[in-house]
Order: sequence, then C-alpha cells, then structure tokens
Amino acid sequence: MAEDESIAGREQAGRREQEIRRAMARLLACDGDYRQLHAELAAKRLAWWEAHRQELALSGPLPRQAYALFLLDYLRLDPAEVPIVYEDERRIVWRSFNFCPTLAACERLGLDTREVCRLGTEGSVQELIARLDPRLRFSRNYLDGIRPYAAYCEETIELGAG
Repeated sequence: MAEDESIAGREQAGRREQEIRRAMARLLACDGDYRQLHAELAAKRLAWWEAHRQELALSGPLPRQAYALFLLDYLRLDPAEVPIVYEDERRIVWRSFNFCPTLAACERLGLDTREVCRLGTEGSVQELIARLDPRLRFSRNYLDGIRPYAAYCEETIELGAG
C-alpha cells in the first residue's frame, strides 16, 4: 500500500511540475503584457461554461453559486483547500490554500503575483461568474491576502447592484 501511495505521489508531483512549466511558458510568452494570458484563460473558461452549464447543479445565494461554479466545478478543488471565512446573501469570502501553478511559476520567474494575478487571471474569473449573473463581482485582497506574501489568497465574490 505504501508503495502505491508513493507512486501516486510521484505521479501527482510530475503532473504539478508539468502544470508549473506550462504556466512559466505562458508567463514568459506574455513578456509583461498579461492581456494575452487573460484572453487565453477567459476563452478556456467560457468554453467550459458552454460545454457544462446545463449539467451544473448550483444552489443557494448567487455568491455561493459562483464560488461553487468556479472553485468546485471548474477548478475541481477540495472545499478544504478553499475554506469560506465569511458568507451572507450578497457576499462570500474564502482563503485559497490550493496548489497554484501560476504562484509557483511566478516564484520561479521572480514575478509579482499581485501584478500577474490582477492583470492576467482575475478578469477571466470575472467573465466566468458573470455568466451566472452580471451583477457578481470577483476580487482578491492584494494588500495582505495574496501568496506568497500571505499563507493564502483571500478572494471574494459579491453581488452588486443591478
């Protein structure tokens, strides 16, 4: 059994290394202009939405639905990796502790996640959750809640006014 777990662990490590290398290649290709990364991620996420939206079983307030849509259905994360720290009918806040190839790529390349994530990844999440309802707004805490400057990335989805 321990040998099987060891093999599975090595396989997972190999997959993660491949993801990091792909993320590094994408970031290097951007050469500091992260609009290309945003466009690539947005296209991928919206294509997924079109292919899967009919089978989604979302429930609860819209911010909770958007959380489930992006983190649990699209990214397929374990809820324990993205624990909710605040929730009401109009807002949900969680802390992401999950493996992130963009974070690892930024660390290896000496890039600032505050810039890369704001300009390259945040907008594509916004585009995806807006498919549920255009009033939904995704944001990250870039002041004191983003890795590697914090132990987690603190992220929020709010339901704005019409």
